[in-house]
Amino acid sequence: MKRFSLMLAAAIAVAMFTAKTMAFTPISSPDAAYLASTTYVDPSAISDWTNVTSITDGTLTVSFKNAAGSASLAMNKRTAPGGGWATWSQAPDSQRGAGDTLPVFFSNDATEARFVLSSPMNIFGFEAEPDPFTVHTMVAKFYDASDNLLGTISRDVDGNAGARLFAASSPTPIAYVVFSSDVSWAVGAFRYGTLHSPVIPEPGTMALFGTGLVAGLLPLRRRLRA
Repeated sequence: MKRFSLMLAAAIAVAMFTAKTMAFTPISSPDAAYLASTTYVDPSAISDWTNVTSITDGTLTVSFKNAAGSASLAMNKRTAPGGGWATWSQAPDSQRGAGDTLPVFFSNDATEARFVLSSPMNIFGFEAEPDPFTVHTMVAKFYDASDNLLGTISRDVDGNAGARLFAASSPTPIAYVVFSSDVSWAVGAFRYGTLHSPVIPEPGTMALFGTGLVAGLLPLRRRLRA
């Protein structure tokens, strides 16, 4: 009976691990692992005070649109801190190192926007900070190409040098993010990447695996009880 229980526990652990690897996973800070697994869309060549509706690194383009995705949204390029945006956090809360600056985009008083990826990615993130020097709740909703909500990240962010990361990894690629707050804001440090993980069986395959496992264990249990 003990051997049967151990084998059943192992099967449950495998199933739980598989479910976990299939989950939408928020990334709390731009640590070394996040930076190493993603590519930075560097907009530093854009002049400050320029309105743009997208940024690109030649591989991925991030387009700025209204929350519904029906129209482009012009966002104003600034440099933080001191180049049109007064404050920003630094490592470990930001990819910005001590004494460095970071290109950011002011929402031009809009409180919500949609960031659309030219190609869906497994990992996508950005940093954000509210315009007022006070704490405000900021929300990022991640969607796939079929408009299914993959997951939501909500953070209270301090406008006084309190920029925080809104990033996640997902086995179902992220196609766009709807970002909002009750005040205007700036965003920067857009990064993207892909997942390199073992192939996860389809649900039907997992069901067959589970059925076969139980079928194989039942004779063992009968022998142990005999």
